Amino acid sequence: MMHYIALRTTAQATEDPLKVRSVLDLFLSPQKEEKDSSDIVHETVAEGYHGNPIIVMEAEVKKKKDCQYIIDYIRHNLGATGIDRLINELPRRVDDDCNLFIRFDKQEAYQGRLVITSSSDAVHLRMKIEVYPARREAGIEAAREMFEKED
Repeated sequence: MMHYIALRTTAQATEDPLKVRSVLDLFLSPQKEEKDSSDIVHETVAEGYHGNPIIVMEAEVKKKKDCQYIIDYIRHNLGATGIDRLINELPRRVDDDCNLFIRFDKQEAYQGRLVITSSSDAVHLRMKIEVYPARREAGIEAAREMFEKED
């Protein structure tokens, strides 16, 4: 399971912040949407290299059922090929602190498709895997079991 899941994305000056926000909201539990999602998603305005405004949107999900919702959402929407890729790349995606890092293409997600990417124009997920003792190998195995799980 997860201790928490942190999500982050950015809205560039050329992007509609509401559309970008809707991509982040895809990952949030429907129970959260019934409340005002501004309770979870925090926005910070930063400045780009050329002075352009950039909105950084971040959320941290800590409740077990909400973390499970995100994991299930990924498993159901990533597709078999994407899940296979994720599982094969787990040794490169899990760090020594048992954090799992995944980036999803922001433009594809807006179209309703989850696609793993290495681009920086993405929805960044950092999942803190709950394993005891917290060893990288145990984190990789826990992530593998989490994403291989059949419904």
